Amino acid sequence: MLVEISRGELRAPAKVLDLELAAPTSEESIDVSAYRCLWVLLRREGIPAGNLFFDVENVLRLELHELLKQVEPVRGNDRPTDQPIEAASFHQITVVVCTRNRPDSLRRTLRSLQSQTDSDFDLLVIDNGPESKSTAKVFDDLQMPRSRYVAETRRGLSIARNTGLDNVLTNRVAWIDDDEVADENWIKSLKLGFSHPSKPAAVCGLMLPAELETEAQIRFEQYGGFNKGRGLAYEVISIPSTIPLYPLPAVGSGGNMAFRMDVFSKVGHFDRHLGAGTRTHGGEETKLFASLLSSGEVILHWPSAITWHFHRQEMSELHHQFYGYSAGLTAFWASMVRSEPSVLWELLKLMPRAFTEYRQKGEGATSEELPLDFPKSLFKSSQKGLAGGAFAYMYETLRRET
Repeated sequence: MLVEISRGELRAPAKVLDLELAAPTSEESIDVSAYRCLWVLLRREGIPAGNLFFDVENVLRLELHELLKQVEPVRGNDRPTDQPIEAASFHQITVVVCTRNRPDSLRRTLRSLQSQTDSDFDLLVIDNGPESKSTAKVFDDLQMPRSRYVAETRRGLSIARNTGLDNVLTNRVAWIDDDEVADENWIKSLKLGFSHPSKPAAVCGLMLPAELETEAQIRFEQYGGFNKGRGLAYEVISIPSTIPLYPLPAVGSGGNMAFRMDVFSKVGHFDRHLGAGTRTHGGEETKLFASLLSSGEVILHWPSAITWHFHRQEMSELHHQFYGYSAGLTAFWASMVRSEPSVLWELLKLMPRAFTEYRQKGEGATSEELPLDFPKSLFKSSQKGLAGGAFAYMYETLRRET
């Protein structure tokens, strides 16, 4: 029997395993001699049911039927009975991939879209670095049906996202990043999410690790990955149960989100002063989620819509990511105040709590879920980002409007 461990006890390298509990018992065995840990997603009829971690440092081969016996007590979420599955076909959706000079990872992403069980979707590839011609070559090589290539020379993820919106011809739009691969039922699951009785403005799925080979990838996953604070049960998110300013709502990440197209006429497009390619580094999807919630719309956290993300491999990249997340937070606040100055008073009440929590993390007062050796320097990077994000936003607004 394998020894179960906590998320904080994960060590590199760890093997990522996706197990279907409803499948017939498998006699397959897997070579795990090169791994120290096992990261396991458990599903029941495709729906995420649990996430477990095991020590396999002294194990050479893993017998899947033995592992399935061990996790049998896990009881996942039943498929929601209020899903009008038969009504999902009317959701016509366009997948937008914004990319910049990453041909190999883009090719991997697009191939995962070629393998979808539901092939009824349009595809837009927005090339934010067309001068290299590498993205155009990948696009031409794959020759995917119902796909279009659009060059956008103005740098910035938000600008690329908005260019995508300007070219969408369907009633739904979804985003996946070029460092992810889509689960084979991703499109199908997004459509089912839009058929939920809550009539969501947005459907956000899970971004799970595609690999956990390096310390940086493990550290990010110990911290919670892209789904920190989000469970495996679906959730309807709205105001007043959720405050969209801080702590940030457990909604979703920019690499796995979909929207009704009509909502953009209500809340506007992505703020071009936020996001990758600017000094704010992020926050553009957070701003859009907050605007939707503030306008009375509903967002659906929908875990069955899964993408697999290739986390940053080097610690230097992870430091940059932690900096960017925090810079994106305070830049998002600045953007909210710029859009609606009355928000400032609510933010002034929330800021002391936010800065206290970030300072405590930097001093080593981390949550019980994190290991004692979790690098404090990552929280120092977060603190720097927290301090600089609002100023970065002001810089971007001046630079791009002069």
